[in-house]
Amino acid sequence: MKLNALLKTLGFLALAATPVVAGTAPAPKNPAPVQPVNDDLGITIGAGYHTNYIWRGLNFGQHWVDGSIAGAIPLVEGTRLAWDVNYGSLFGNDHFAPGFGGGASPKFDYQRLQFRAAVQHDVGPATLSLGYRFYKNLGDLADGSNIFGAGGGAFGMQDGQEVSLGLATALGPVNLATSANYDYVNHSWYFDLDLNTNIAVTDAISIVPYFNVGYGKNLNWQFNGNTPGVFSPVAFNSQNDITGWTAINTGIRLPVKLNSRATLTPYIGVNLPLSAVSNLGGTARVAGLPDTPYKSVLVGGVNLSVRF
Repeated sequence: MKLNALLKTLGFLALAATPVVAGTAPAPKNPAPVQPVNDDLGITIGAGYHTNYIWRGLNFGQHWVDGSIAGAIPLVEGTRLAWDVNYGSLFGNDHFAPGFGGGASPKFDYQRLQFRAAVQHDVGPATLSLGYRFYKNLGDLADGSNIFGAGGGAFGMQDGQEVSLGLATALGPVNLATSANYDYVNHSWYFDLDLNTNIAVTDAISIVPYFNVGYGKNLNWQFNGNTPGVFSPVAFNSQNDITGWTAINTGIRLPVKLNSRATLTPYIGVNLPLSAVSNLGGTARVAGLPDTPYKSVLVGGVNLSVRF
């Protein structure tokens, strides 16, 4: 009996020590977590509606609709190439044409295509950038001869090409960004300061108060008022040398995360022209134009962005 018990014990130990054939190994008690597949292409597509198109303090017109695509390409550690393309168009009245020419009320259309590329480098708490932006101005504001006829006197805009230096950082809960931009086609400078902070309401909803102020030197908003036969609404003194504070743009954004990739951002704000813009309004009235482009205005709109 003792021999049989001993043999049974040895047989059990031998069976336990026998290698398990492939495919029958028991699952480990603490399996390694499965790493998610990174299928993010680093591209964001956006679309937006804005009650007014305001660029550097000047109110171009109503009902601006635009679309964009943007991305970033890693270069070396801490450095990337950011890029974006944006196309927008006015679907309402522009603010330059009504009342032009002693009571005539032509409607000027306007579109703008922009392309930007910037090398961004993280230096501890701040991000520095060196960028280039190309502007293609289209429509009647860019070529008023479509309405008035060639040589008949018209609005006119040149395309723009800008180089810029930028800095972005955080001062506690406040995000700060500033930039210096030089348009070497139109020979004008623009500087801006942007502040915002993010106040989380829920995991999906935030309130983002924002504030932006700009300053221009020899600013002409790309209107070519020095060209013979071409009228510029920003250079009545025949010199494109508008210098000073342009406008304060401030308000509240309300980004809502629809899912892990899509964000809907309605906003409301106000554009408050400062000396460089508001002073143009008085001259505009003398010239028989409305001063709508140079007045304070309540603005709003919504953007939808989707990351791929």
